[in-house]
Amino acid sequence: MSLDGTATGGPKLLQLKGLLRAELIAILDTIRGAKALVLDRDLSGALSAVVEFAVLKEHGVEKIFLLETGVGDAPVQGVVYLVQGQVGKLRAVAAQVRALSGTEQAVQVVPRRTLLSERVLEEEGVLGDVRLGEFRLDAVPLAEDVVSLEQPGLFKALYVDGDFSGIAGIARGLMRLQGLWGFFPRLVGKGDYAQVLAQSLKRLRAEATGGAGAMSSMFDAAVLLDRAADLTTPLLTQLTYEGLLSEVFGIAGGAVATGEGGRSRVSVRGDDAVYTAIRDAGFADVGAALSAMTQQLQTTYESRHSARTVQEIRRFVGRLGGLQAEHQALKAHVALAEAVQKRTQTDDFAATLEIEQTLVGGDDLHAGQRAHIERMLALGDPHAHVPGVSSERQAPAPAPAAAPNSLHKILRLLCLCALWRGAALKQKQYDAWYDEITAAFGHHHAITLANLARAGLLAPPARSSGAASAPAPAPASGLGFVRRALNLVVADDADDVAYAYAGYVPLLVRLVQVLAQDPAVHSPASSRYAALLRPLERTRSSRETQQPGGGVRGGWAGWEDVLAAVPGASFDEPQAPPSALGRSERALGEKPPATLVVFVGGCTSAEISALRRLSQLHGHRYVVATTEVLNGNALLDPLIHHK
Repeated sequence: MSLDGTATGGPKLLQLKGLLRAELIAILDTIRGAKALVLDRDLSGALSAVVEFAVLKEHGVEKIFLLETGVGDAPVQGVVYLVQGQVGKLRAVAAQVRALSGTEQAVQVVPRRTLLSERVLEEEGVLGDVRLGEFRLDAVPLAEDVVSLEQPGLFKALYVDGDFSGIAGIARGLMRLQGLWGFFPRLVGKGDYAQVLAQSLKRLRAEATGGAGAMSSMFDAAVLLDRAADLTTPLLTQLTYEGLLSEVFGIAGGAVATGEGGRSRVSVRGDDAVYTAIRDAGFADVGAALSAMTQQLQTTYESRHSARTVQEIRRFVGRLGGLQAEHQALKAHVALAEAVQKRTQTDDFAATLEIEQTLVGGDDLHAGQRAHIERMLALGDPHAHVPGVSSERQAPAPAPAAAPNSLHKILRLLCLCALWRGAALKQKQYDAWYDEITAAFGHHHAITLANLARAGLLAPPARSSGAASAPAPAPASGLGFVRRALNLVVADDADDVAYAYAGYVPLLVRLVQVLAQDPAVHSPASSRYAALLRPLERTRSSRETQQPGGGVRGGWAGWEDVLAAVPGASFDEPQAPPSALGRSERALGEKPPATLVVFVGGCTSAEISALRRLSQLHGHRYVVATTEVLNGNALLDPLIHHK
């Protein structure tokens, strides 16, 4: 069963797809007749989620080329370039514009036209030869409850490069949502850059409406969460079906690449009913779900034998196309599930998972686990395929059961050790890791380790306190206290969002539960926060029938000491006076049906699945807006120095 929470109402995010499609069509129609579309590779996935090639063809697009290859010698009457605003990409566009001199050409910068883009094209001598514009691909619906804000690599930009320009892009994407459904009545969140985003949203609102404007009747609040407040979760192995597809194969452009060299592609979009039904399930439950769907499909096929009248036969024939599509989807997902199962049954997978669970449980690694990490370092493979990382440097995908010891895989465990062991990490141990990584993968990875230290992921015990151009997240020395206070490790995850990580609750999801005053936050072993939760106490067995209501019911009051142990600022800023909020809810007769949860720096598929489970448990819809959907490899890759 899908956990999208749409039954509880709220905004229909797929409206965004129609708006973006209309904007793109208007851009294409600026050049009459047949044309070629030259596309930045990094935009291909988002564009495929917005528009189909058949629609492009209706508006004159005969061929699509990637920016790195260009049009070449192909005869074209006009060219439209869709490209991100980086200097190198704009120079590549300029070179192609010069090569096609005399052809009508338009350059659309994504997500916005900037002074830098104008300056680069002017310096290249082509600004007067093209129509320069922008395509605001800044809020792309990936599902009924997920919006991509299209800011990949933002974590590194913020915490290593000190580049804050991505915050403005996020704010513009969220303003698009507010333009459709009204302003968020409340901005509440955790993290330094989440607070900067809140300030940007308030400023944009003031510029657009003078501080006025209708409050949203769809969203009760926007919860803004900085990835730096929880660096643990993306480093852990995801254990939902979609999460494991990301871990084993990688998901790019709404598809999973399989087969030798990744030649075969299986769609994993929300329009696939089979995938939607199993994407959020714990992997242990996927086999039974696929078996049930297969039996149901077989029963439907067999029903043709009972058709006696012409009308009954016509009805079956009308369903045949859908049945065949479902059959193909089932076949594809059974094959994927079998491949994933092979990976999960390996000793390496089990050992890695055991180390992760030991660390987040607050226990010390035993000798066998330490030996496993040392063995990974000794067998490090600089050329290993890295699932979830989009790069031309990638080697062909290996057989699914093979999990080579890539630098990304090793660093994920080392970063977890550094985050959870804290003061227990000795300089001698760090120096040994440093030597083995540079010996196995190259001395240029001294820069990688410096980036990780600056980002707060793998800091040496004796790190100097020199000034940095961008604030780095504080070491999570209080993680043990946070784990106990927020009940992050759950023994029985059957009725908790912890199922997505086999007993560990993603910290940022738990913070959403704090705002919802969910009793699951309260640890049965401690009565420390019982007074805060007493009005909503209930047993786990009655959780389905006594829902806590969901949404932002309270603020951070009473949790100050816990939040102080989590990196970043905490804030709760209303955008409307309490009297206006009260009138809005009274007019509706109930609380707004949805809460927007914004991840600044990306989130994992398993975190999205956990929020969908929360939607079911609360009877309230949680809508996710994220700068990217990533796994631990994708979080680390921008921090890794590539030659």
